[in-house]
Amino acid sequence: MPANTEKVTSIDGSDLLAALEAAAQSVDHHAGAINALNVFPVPDGDTGTNMALTLRSASDGARSAGGSSLADVSAAMARGALMGARGNSGVILAQLLRGVARALDGKPSADARTLAAAFRVGADAAYTAVAKPVEGTILTVARAAAEAAEAAAAEGQDVAAMLARSHSAARDAVAATPEQLPLLKRAGVVDSGGEGYRVFLEGLLRHFTGEAPSPQPIEIDVHADLSSLHDENDTYGYCTEVLFQGASIDVERVRNALDAVGTSLLVVGDATLLKVHIHTLQPGRVLDVAVEHGEIVQVKVDNIQLQRQRFAADTPPEPPRMELEPGTGMVAVACGAGFRDIFQSLGATVVDAPGTMNPSIEQIVEAIKRTRREHVVVLSNDPNVVLASEAAARLIDDRTVAVVPTRNMPQGIAAALALNPEAELDDNILSLTRAAAACHAIALTHAVRDATVDEVAIGSGQALAFLDGRAVAAGDGFSDLISRAIGSLPSGSYEIATIYVGSKGVEMEAATFADCLSQHLSVTVEIATGGQPHYEYIISVE
Repeated sequence: MPANTEKVTSIDGSDLLAALEAAAQSVDHHAGAINALNVFPVPDGDTGTNMALTLRSASDGARSAGGSSLADVSAAMARGALMGARGNSGVILAQLLRGVARALDGKPSADARTLAAAFRVGADAAYTAVAKPVEGTILTVARAAAEAAEAAAAEGQDVAAMLARSHSAARDAVAATPEQLPLLKRAGVVDSGGEGYRVFLEGLLRHFTGEAPSPQPIEIDVHADLSSLHDENDTYGYCTEVLFQGASIDVERVRNALDAVGTSLLVVGDATLLKVHIHTLQPGRVLDVAVEHGEIVQVKVDNIQLQRQRFAADTPPEPPRMELEPGTGMVAVACGAGFRDIFQSLGATVVDAPGTMNPSIEQIVEAIKRTRREHVVVLSNDPNVVLASEAAARLIDDRTVAVVPTRNMPQGIAAALALNPEAELDDNILSLTRAAAACHAIALTHAVRDATVDEVAIGSGQALAFLDGRAVAAGDGFSDLISRAIGSLPSGSYEIATIYVGSKGVEMEAATFADCLSQHLSVTVEIATGGQPHYEYIISVE
């Protein structure tokens, strides 16, 4: 598409929607590259995916507003982003968009000066949403972009020129993040959240200049739930998802073969495992392509038209309001079938977080609402879920909700065991926090690239050990790493250790670790199925 040379003096709601969809597409396209900027060299970096899905939810919400009222579209955008926000990066992005919407409230249109002011309100909202703002992150990039936008608007620049200046400042701010955060500099990467925001601004800019989006293919984890990527206007045919494996799948040939078969096409994965998502009238052709290139592992086909017809039918009456019981209930975020079963057995309402997909705020809200107690504690079980959990808690108005920011699932289990459902909320918070603090977790995996993390030099493919989220050792095998990680434990007396075997772990190997733990710590050792996808073993020590 040729570049647009006409000045864009102001935008209305339909312009905002179109620009937002272009920006969402831009982040979709670059999700894999943004994920790869994860500081830790383990295969669970998901910033790009979280931001892409948050923006998809924002654009779906904006589209549902209808009409061209700027205030209505921006408000619906903000709500969609909030309810679909995933992970810390998604929550911060949602806060940015909420600030923008607040600044546009009541305005029929917005010129460059108004938009620049909205960017500033959005950046300020993001800063206030974080308890301890850190420079060298998406916050810094958003502030730099807003400052540049305000300067350009003050000079009388139009919307496109203002966005160009804003994007340029964001690019410079991203490049400077390693100098602000030593952790980034040691890892040799820029901040992933900041880069995601830069890509978002680039999408907005490309829309108003008439430039086509980057051709880089979409890369999202093949185990992702792609349902939130559906096009709301695509109401006919079959939503078809096929997961297949092979020795050397030609990804581009698969994409080209399916391009004309339907809409909403996503081809994600690599040459050994590929997932296809498409809306088509011919699901059989999709299966044929999969069989031609590999072996089918999983298939899901839904009739979109029937789903929409059922949805459009008479809305059933709302269920009666749940009668709440006295006491304290519990919600826990879990990744892995084994951990999910453990939390359920302890009485928790579980929010499932498969793969690298952090749960959305809406999923956490729904889980809280399924509990039957007057008070609820949420166990985040991952630092990247704390902000989403806190945002969900603020959306509940019929009971008291508190977040216990457990950093991993073993801490969550320790906390869950300490819950007294009949006790008051404050007493439970104190007990759960103490129990979590007394639990230490050793996580074992293999590095996916060379890096230096926490002063530990790591080679691609090496075994890697984390203790409470901090890299402590790298080497050729897990047994030696466990001994070194044990040496880094805080001094004290420990009674029990539990080895949680991941989806790629082996129970017989875990048994050899049990001997090592018994020898060094004189503890009782248990082995359990965790099913976590990215860490072969997680060991809790209490």
